Amino acid sequence: MKINEKFTAALSAFSLCGGVLVALSGGADSMCMLSLFTEAKKSGTFPYEIAAAHLNHSLRGDESDRDEAFCRTFCEQNGIRFFAKKLDVNTLALASGLCTEEAARNARYAFFEEILQNEDTLSYVATAHNKEDFAETMLLNLVRGSGIDGLRSIPRQRGNVIRPMLDIRRDEILAYNKENSVFFVTDSTNLTDDYSRNKIRHNVLPALSEVSHGYLDCICRTASLLSADADFLLAEAKKAYGECVQNGSLYTKKAQNLHPSILSRVIKMLYNESGAPSLEEVHIRALCDQIGCGKENFSISLPACIAICERGILRFTAKKAEATEFNIAVEINKEILLPCGITVTLSDRASDGAIPLLADALGENTVIRSRKEGDCIRVFGKTHKIKRMISDKKLDSEQKAKLFFIESDGEIIYSNLPAISDKAFAKGHGGDRIFISTKETL
Repeated sequence: MKINEKFTAALSAFSLCGGVLVALSGGADSMCMLSLFTEAKKSGTFPYEIAAAHLNHSLRGDESDRDEAFCRTFCEQNGIRFFAKKLDVNTLALASGLCTEEAARNARYAFFEEILQNEDTLSYVATAHNKEDFAETMLLNLVRGSGIDGLRSIPRQRGNVIRPMLDIRRDEILAYNKENSVFFVTDSTNLTDDYSRNKIRHNVLPALSEVSHGYLDCICRTASLLSADADFLLAEAKKAYGECVQNGSLYTKKAQNLHPSILSRVIKMLYNESGAPSLEEVHIRALCDQIGCGKENFSISLPACIAICERGILRFTAKKAEATEFNIAVEINKEILLPCGITVTLSDRASDGAIPLLADALGENTVIRSRKEGDCIRVFGKTHKIKRMISDKKLDSEQKAKLFFIESDGEIIYSNLPAISDKAFAKGHGGDRIFISTKETL
């Protein structure tokens, strides 16, 4: 099949219904794709608008500017709308903590999406990934330890991004360009082994071609088989998700007997709803292990959030600053703002909702403090461990984070659990009162 026939078949499979923005680097692949789109429009195969976009990454000095100028001139001469933007990707990489390649990729797709948002006649972005790119990506993902989803390699379509060149080999592209006088520029960094992808391109793929001349087709066939399996697993995971997840929380008792392949996907689906960055496989395995063995209470700190399971209900929550320990001297009739976001006032005057304490219970050394290991309070003639009381009341993490304790001369007399010690209990007793009132301010 000729290259233009492969391209036309790919476009038909996408069922497009709007204009296409060609991601134009100026290299052989993207210039070939732009030419093929132009042919398709002339023949009536593709009836929508074609435009082009180029992001100047400023990574190669004058050469980067040369590529932008080349793309601009070509589009102007051929009546193609052209969009361009220049960014300092090295600075972006440093600021974001990403490698240069990832920062550049993120910047490109953000630029393309920005154009689509502002242009009503353009609906899709087309990138010129070819058959070798597909194989390189699969091999990169393989040596990085990817699962079945990564081994599917580059998707033909993801959202509004299409890749109509995935069935076309690099030698076909070069032959087409030569035959049709399609000029292009060469990125000098593609000729080096500075990047992992280049090492695979220059060394691994030639070695594989010596093992099997049909290695590209074999890789694509394997990816196709894996893709079908992955689609089935995803469909099963969606069913399980509907049964095990309610209101953004996973009910682990329903999920604990799921096959790990399904459970891991359910976890990733729930996690993705939190909007946090990608979850690493080591953390997915840890969550699967905890759920699979029937644990109902646990927490796992993740890079971007915390997985908290309480009484068999798992949710992902944003990380908060670690609880600050506090120990503040009490002053009567003065508001005290605690680090946990609660304002406490001990007053000698009653007010609506205030809790009375015996004034005699407040000794010379009275403080409001955070919880300590081994805390106890004596109530109804019996000493109770605070830890046990918290467990009995089934307080969640947010409630526990807002606990405070009034201690007088080394003895806890009040906590907003709530709990009042025998020493401070005022009901039915004579004597002066101190009234405690609280309000949340954060």
